[in-house]
Amino acid sequence: MGKLLDTKYHDTVQDVTEFYSDLIHNGLYKFNDKRPTIVTYYNINKQYSSLDPGSKLSYSPIGEDTPLRWNRINGFMVYGFSRIQTEVNYDEYGLEGVPITGEIYVMPNQITPTENDYFEVEHIKDSTWLFVITDVQSDTLSNGANCYRLAYKLEYVDHDRLMNYVVSDYTMITKRNGTNITEIVKNDNLDLAKEFDRRAVMLKSFFNDLFYNEFVQTYIYSDITEFRVYDPFMIEFLHRNHVLDNGEDSYICVTQQIPLPPTFSMDYEHTFYRAMELKDKDRMSTSDRAIIIEELKSFGTTFASRFEPYFVAKYKTPETGYKGYCLKDGFITRIKENILIDPSKDNMEVKPYWVNIIIRYFNNTIPSMDEIKSIDEWRFDNSIEAYYMIPLLIMSLETAIEKVLSQT
Repeated sequence: MGKLLDTKYHDTVQDVTEFYSDLIHNGLYKFNDKRPTIVTYYNINKQYSSLDPGSKLSYSPIGEDTPLRWNRINGFMVYGFSRIQTEVNYDEYGLEGVPITGEIYVMPNQITPTENDYFEVEHIKDSTWLFVITDVQSDTLSNGANCYRLAYKLEYVDHDRLMNYVVSDYTMITKRNGTNITEIVKNDNLDLAKEFDRRAVMLKSFFNDLFYNEFVQTYIYSDITEFRVYDPFMIEFLHRNHVLDNGEDSYICVTQQIPLPPTFSMDYEHTFYRAMELKDKDRMSTSDRAIIIEELKSFGTTFASRFEPYFVAKYKTPETGYKGYCLKDGFITRIKENILIDPSKDNMEVKPYWVNIIIRYFNNTIPSMDEIKSIDEWRFDNSIEAYYMIPLLIMSLETAIEKVLSQT
């Protein structure tokens, strides 16, 4: 800013104002003083229930002929559930227990609660106490989201009878920021996502075991002739997309170990890694996949203390130098034309079934369990195929996990 135009005070006030405004859009802001409680929540399934069109209430309460059906949500969090205090009144009929009632709060963008919902508190182990929702009050925030205040009372309902009217099972999961994952997930989808995640974690562990070189603290491709290649584009892909995060070896820092040329970011734009990030099939078909290697100049790097020679991979094609292809043309064609491998027709030794996972990634479809299980049959070694395909598989699997958990 110039000498005569000092906007610091104005900017500070504006920042503070925007900070408090942003709190209103935060689903947690109303519950800062409310302690969370994990419950199993039974939310009325309106699709399978007979509700009055005007009041949206049931024609009759729970019973043998009840028209209501519920979705069971495991691990659901409510806020403000207070300690239960029992009281008795003495009136003309003698001693009478006071109904156990209270209020809880439900965060925005999770469920739409209704009267005659039920919940049970998970940490009450001695017996199953079912609480029925007797009133629902909503508060619409400025961003259009609704938070809810629910009145409840203890209801003496046969738990097993209620279970007869549960039509779907869900589980509440912790949402990761920056994803489209919904917090209430069908149990079938959650089980499928866990299978995907188990393979992704396994692949991260295998990749570290096969290619992490402790002497130079980075990932190196080495063949049987001890031909050691450092690929800065691979490292950039791993670093940008956090491909190996949350693996078993969480203390490995993925970072560049050599100085990069000024044109590196421009060169990266033309690689298949960038096409993978953008999920761009056309870019993938024209990307640089030919590898040439040059001797690594180790001065000032972690390679300087090593006696064995190392080489650096590049994706330009000079007139001389060793040249190979990290991705085969047939694989690229299948991605562009969305041609899945058919195990009944194709030779699985030449065209492994798990390749379909990456093909589906580019074509926005979810892999089948047979395709996922085919990873278990892969004989991993320190081949150039494993070096380049494992990171692509991990990214494809984790994208599929988000897609599965985003389904409602």
